[in-house]
Amino acid sequence: MGTMRTFITAIGFILFFTIFTPTVMANDGDTYQVGTDGLNVRTAPSNSAAVVGQLNSGDQVVVFQKEHGWAQTYYDGQVVWVAAHYLYQSGGGEAVTTTSQAGSESSSQSPEPASTASGTLNGYNIILDPGHGGNDPGAIGLGGTLEKNFTLKTAETVAQKLRDAGATVLMTRSDDKYVSLAKRVDISRSYATDAFISLHYNAYPLEGVNGFSTYYHTNGDDRELAASIQSGLKGNMALNSRGLMQNGYHVLRNNSDLAVLAELGFITNPYDLSVIQTSEHRQNVADGIAEGVLNYFNN
Repeated sequence: MGTMRTFITAIGFILFFTIFTPTVMANDGDTYQVGTDGLNVRTAPSNSAAVVGQLNSGDQVVVFQKEHGWAQTYYDGQVVWVAAHYLYQSGGGEAVTTTSQAGSESSSQSPEPASTASGTLNGYNIILDPGHGGNDPGAIGLGGTLEKNFTLKTAETVAQKLRDAGATVLMTRSDDKYVSLAKRVDISRSYATDAFISLHYNAYPLEGVNGFSTYYHTNGDDRELAASIQSGLKGNMALNSRGLMQNGYHVLRNNSDLAVLAELGFITNPYDLSVIQTSEHRQNVADGIAEGVLNYFNN
């Protein structure tokens, strides 16, 4: 009888839990509305992750975590991820704001860039890669200044400028954390990337070495984009132009997407550093890169 009583009690608890426990259990999240049909629901924040279902326009989800343009929620009792920029605040608000925008997909495959209006970056997806971060400080400049801090601040300004021009922008890091070179390339590969732009600051034992340059790995489109960005920077920055350069940096050599790397001045040069530390410099960099990207995609 004791065993039977225990069994009946257990059945009662299961029925109570089933009846009164909701399917979606993210009470501390924010509710968003899906803005497209056929939005893939994936097991991980990646376009290569398994699809476990789809959402349609008007469906509501509760978002309780955001990462690199993906939103984490519940679906049929399991933790899943969906592309963040297809989600809008219920009642007609802005799309989900993540550490950076990505996850550009609907239905089976990521969309091709939309027709781009003259002079805008509408429909283009740009990956910005602030160099170094976390336990990787990058170059160490005069006064103990760290490259990783300058690259992040600059990337934030560049990202806003590109978004103002209509681009969807994803950053490989949005705070002071370590991201491996392989992971940076994986982020680019997992997204419908139109251009990958890595941002850095240089260093050299001799203080007199100065200036900025833009790097590419392969001739053709990579070189053309690098040349366009270098030209845009030259027209907007107060520093010395060192010109266009070729190099096999990991994020360029191992990246199948259109990819360039910009060295935006020497933090070991007194004059360069005095300029680099200003908000005006960051804005000039943003203006120059945006001009270069716009010229490349609209010519």
